[in-house]
Amino acid sequence: MAHPFTPQICDMADSMGICLYQRFSQAEAALFLHCTIEALTELQKQHKIEYIQVNEDLTEFFGFQLLEYLAQQIQPCNEPPQLNTPDKIICVKEVQRLTDLSRTTIWRLERAGKFPARVPLTGSRIGWRHSDVQDWIKRKE
Repeated sequence: MAHPFTPQICDMADSMGICLYQRFSQAEAALFLHCTIEALTELQKQHKIEYIQVNEDLTEFFGFQLLEYLAQQIQPCNEPPQLNTPDKIICVKEVQRLTDLSRTTIWRLERAGKFPARVPLTGSRIGWRHSDVQDWIKRKE
């Protein structure tokens, strides 16, 4: 037997803590969707959201109807994923590659306070925050 709801709708219900067949009044639905009752009524008139007509003056919503509307409003992110996280630690060889500086020059600039501070990794290994090195490169350009 096929499931009546998509996995996305089920996951949304679980993460939001609502039951799929939980009934919402118009006021509760408007609060849940973060909109006014007037905006919700307009969505109903435009047939953009399903609802239950209890009587001539009263409409209610099941939780799954609100979630289906929300799922239709999800838009993909247009920003490309960030390749390097701000806290990524890079080794001296990577710093040399990015800056075109020798190891000695990096140490001299660091001691003079003109280069980002190193981050101790172990007793004998050090690194630099990738974001700090990138910021330094941008300031140099």
